[in-house]
Amino acid sequence: MQTKFDKVSSTLANLTVEVGEEDYKGLVDKKLKEYAKTAQVKGFRPGHVPLQYIKSIYGKGVLVDEVIKVASDAVNSTIQENKLNVVGEPTPKEDAYKIDWAAQKEFVFEYEIGFASDFVVDLEKLPTLTQYEIQPSEKQINETIEDLKNRFGVETEPEEAEIGDIIFGKLSQESTDFMFQSGIPTDKVKPETQKLFVGLEKGSSLKLDIQTIFETDKELGFATGKSDEDAAALQGEFEFVVEKITRMKPSELTQELFDKVLGPGKATSEEEFLNQLTEIIKGNYSRESDFLLDFDVDKMLLDSTPIELPTEFLKKWLVEINQGKATVEDVEKEYDSIARGLKLDLIRTEIAKQNDLKIQYDDVLEEVKNEIRGYFGQQGGFEGMEEFIDSMAKKQLGEKNNEATKKHYEKAFGRKVLSFVKEKVKKETKTVMVEEFNEIASEKYKV
Repeated sequence: MQTKFDKVSSTLANLTVEVGEEDYKGLVDKKLKEYAKTAQVKGFRPGHVPLQYIKSIYGKGVLVDEVIKVASDAVNSTIQENKLNVVGEPTPKEDAYKIDWAAQKEFVFEYEIGFASDFVVDLEKLPTLTQYEIQPSEKQINETIEDLKNRFGVETEPEEAEIGDIIFGKLSQESTDFMFQSGIPTDKVKPETQKLFVGLEKGSSLKLDIQTIFETDKELGFATGKSDEDAAALQGEFEFVVEKITRMKPSELTQELFDKVLGPGKATSEEEFLNQLTEIIKGNYSRESDFLLDFDVDKMLLDSTPIELPTEFLKKWLVEINQGKATVEDVEKEYDSIARGLKLDLIRTEIAKQNDLKIQYDDVLEEVKNEIRGYFGQQGGFEGMEEFIDSMAKKQLGEKNNEATKKHYEKAFGRKVLSFVKEKVKKETKTVMVEEFNEIASEKYKV
């Protein structure tokens, strides 16, 4: 086998792979002999089917598979040998597969390979970033007090359900033997279907079309224990039998609340509580500050790491792989965003490689759990809720849905690299009021 690699620019190369009979004949013969040993053919005992007969039936298919595999392996080896950061996929040139498989012994394949230009990531040379410490106003303090009163409220089990309750029970479908111990936050269902849940009692049974209840496939997935894609495919009538109704009753400003929020004895008066609460409120707003810092880190990495992409190659490839789903105009419209994401992925992968960052199962599990916590929101503080979330997350990861797992893995990977970079870069802290921070963030997000 011979290969010819021709780098025509900093982001494009042509590759010619010549596959000779000596490269594939042994592989084809081996595969046909394996077929002969296991083939079930009428008139022949198992393992005694003549090889020539097997060849007449399977020969062409095996030949095609093995030749293509040899060529593909050569492409992958060339990519590794030249240490290319491939974007898209190697694309066979036109007429590459116009082959006479019955007559040819030698095969020539030509590919166009798109890759990112060489780049260097040096975290030590990155500029200083600003991390904002947000000072809350009296309005924010009062809003947070109400939030904490709800968050640390008393869990009650009312006899009848109202909007805002979480209803736990068995969700099943007789026709498919589907059954799941579900938790449905009533404030997450479509407004027009909320009335179905109002007034339900323990032991109540409700027949429903599951596809009409939730706004998104993600929310439906949480309620059914399915991935978004699998949940979207659920159809027909389901039955929901109520087993438990939970409602949070807001706390009063008492010593019990002080202890729950701050810890036993940390505050013994409203004044002490409010003083310490200001720091807690800063912590609540720190999520917005962290989100802006994440945005700034990504922008800084992109600005500090010039990467050239094979733009026309990528646009053509994107149209081809999305045939029937995306037009040339669609790709043109979304290309800048796609290119930004590709560059960030390349930079993050390089940072992970340089610093031996690896993703573990627990990283991915935590990503799924955070997603589920977001679904339940403030109503997720009930006793046993974390165990419920943990069980649901493990069930989702255990399902054979590689696409959903891949998405969670990619998010966990991005989060891990981002956390690492934030620890390494130089930062300065600036204190601002909430209103000023909102103006700063709004201007930055416009870019």
